Amino acid sequence: MTRRELLIKIAKRAWWLLFLYPLYRFIGAHRFRPPREVRISQGLAVGEHLVEEDFVLFQTQNGPYAISRTCTHLGCTLNLLLEEGVFACPCHQSRFDLNGRVLSGPAKRDLPLFEVKPMESGKGYVVLLPAKVL
Repeated sequence: MTRRELLIKIAKRAWWLLFLYPLYRFIGAHRFRPPREVRISQGLAVGEHLVEEDFVLFQTQNGPYAISRTCTHLGCTLNLLLEEGVFACPCHQSRFDLNGRVLSGPAKRDLPLFEVKPMESGKGYVVLLPAKVL
């Protein structure tokens, strides 16, 4: 038997493995990943905000809150238009208010809010972001 014949024989019997491997990766390979911590070492006064790569941190009288800058439609990075009081998607024109609620566009889900804790030193914040899936 030649090497080519052997490979064809194996391929004819094991073709179903091509379908089981992606199913295994989808169902069985998930591991718990702790949230990522982003440390902001500057304090914000009431009414101020800080734009980061993944989120925008706002300081209000009720405390700080962070909103994702990733559009829930297709994942584009949102622009903060503070003078209009909205987040705007440059790709498909979805619009969200400053609390993350959908105002218009193809996006159907609101923007996620991230947990914000004060730093141990008292000056600054720790924002807990979900772990990135690789």
